[in-house]
Amino acid sequence: MEALYACFDEHVGICSDSRSLESGQIFFALKGAHFDGHTFAAEALTKGASAVVIEDAVPGLSEAHPGVFRVPSVIQALQDLARHHRRQWGKPIIALTGSNGKTTVKELFASVLSQRFRVHATKGNLNNHLGVPFTLLQLQDEHDLAVVEMGANHQREIDVLCRIAEPTLGYITNFGRAHLEGFGGVEGVIRGKTEMYRYLLEVGGERLINPDDALQVQHAGPHAIPFLADLHTWMESDGFVHIQRGTAQVKSHLSGAFQGTNLRAAWSLGTHLGVSSEDICAGIAAYVPSNNRGEIRTTEKNVVFLDAYNANPSSMEVSFRHALSSHPDRVHYYMAGDLFEMGEYTAEEHQRMVNLFVEQGAVHVWLIGEAFQATQHPEHYRCFAQTSEALQALQAEDLSGAYVWIKGSRGMALEQLLPAL
Repeated sequence: MEALYACFDEHVGICSDSRSLESGQIFFALKGAHFDGHTFAAEALTKGASAVVIEDAVPGLSEAHPGVFRVPSVIQALQDLARHHRRQWGKPIIALTGSNGKTTVKELFASVLSQRFRVHATKGNLNNHLGVPFTLLQLQDEHDLAVVEMGANHQREIDVLCRIAEPTLGYITNFGRAHLEGFGGVEGVIRGKTEMYRYLLEVGGERLINPDDALQVQHAGPHAIPFLADLHTWMESDGFVHIQRGTAQVKSHLSGAFQGTNLRAAWSLGTHLGVSSEDICAGIAAYVPSNNRGEIRTTEKNVVFLDAYNANPSSMEVSFRHALSSHPDRVHYYMAGDLFEMGEYTAEEHQRMVNLFVEQGAVHVWLIGEAFQATQHPEHYRCFAQTSEALQALQAEDLSGAYVWIKGSRGMALEQLLPAL
């Protein structure tokens, strides 16, 4: 590890895709379901890699070469290197996980804290066993702290990520019905996510909690840091959430009353770390959602709420309930896409959502995907097996003057509906 780290420290970073390799980077020959980086290891050296990390022999590549590191596991070597670099860097890391809202909260945390500190944060949602190491290996001396998002769909994953990143403070957004297939139900989700609390308690780290969430209070252990008690949030008629503390207040670019919890978390963390209320407001105002995550788009014809990056039953329910009261002056259309990774709970969870639509009196409902198509639903609900089919129908519909709510899992690619709206 010392030799590999010396090579990393001397050069300009790491890479696992030879097509984007920059001269001097270390190439990690990772394997996937449909690729094997070992195929490109020799090419990486000729393209200027300072070193290649392999676990299998590569024809034509001499392991006597000073830039070739043969290891038992490339993934383990990547994770070990990331942990070593994190320790050498040695500054605070704020970690967060949860069923819903991880990336939004990560971006809020980073925006608020960057008003005072030089912050490095997870890019996009690189939050798994590969993304977290890549995030850590981008840490520079100039950074004061890091905000690291951690995702999981099985037990023990959060614990593994914590032992790589070694966070000093952690926050869990919530516990919901997400990745039920991998976690084995809601109780499995709770056990999996609270691995972060258990790690922090083991090492004496801090835990930020929402005192209104009984599960967080129950599992976070003693001396957790609660949200500030004097924060007030509300939603205006345009759907955007405001937050206030004393005389300081700000309008966010987040839509839905449920976003108030995320804003309270960001303000509380900022205050805990010494950011002024004025700077916290500036940080909140600076964050604008993107990448199809809870965006409000006003087109020439309609107002569209687009949340097509990801979804699970918990987030879909919260988002739908918010949509019910949004833009009451417009006809509402609800377009729900299949929820993935539900496993044996697939039929139950999709039927539960349809029942909710019916109970709440939703009239114009479009169900998109095979799981929703298989539910028992009112005859006037429109059903489509694929997003492309829904798009064709939407183009023929030519909606105008409507409020259109779009929510579904990433694999449904519901953003494809936008051109018709």
